[in-house]
Amino acid sequence: MAEVDPNNKLIKSYSVRHHRFDPETNHFRWFDIKTFDNEEEMQQLMEEIHNEIELRRLSGEGHYKEQVAGQINDPEWAKQNKGWSAYQEFE
Repeated sequence: MAEVDPNNKLIKSYSVRHHRFDPETNHFRWFDIKTFDNEEEMQQLMEEIHNEIELRRLSGEGHYKEQVAGQINDPEWAKQNKGWSAYQEFE
């Protein structure tokens, strides 16, 4: 899998996030799992995590709040739509 730096907002990237229980804070929160340079790898990892969540739910170990999501960072879209302030300096 071609992972990329999730903090690099100058490249188009695809991130996988997992909403799950955090024992340190004693509540559910979003965890950033991995960031890729292509959508197919993001979709593949999301499907793997989704299947794990469903198996836990079926066995009674899962929680209804647990979920997985993808997030796309597209700097071109952000520039065209006056998005994040980080891109305004490049205009």
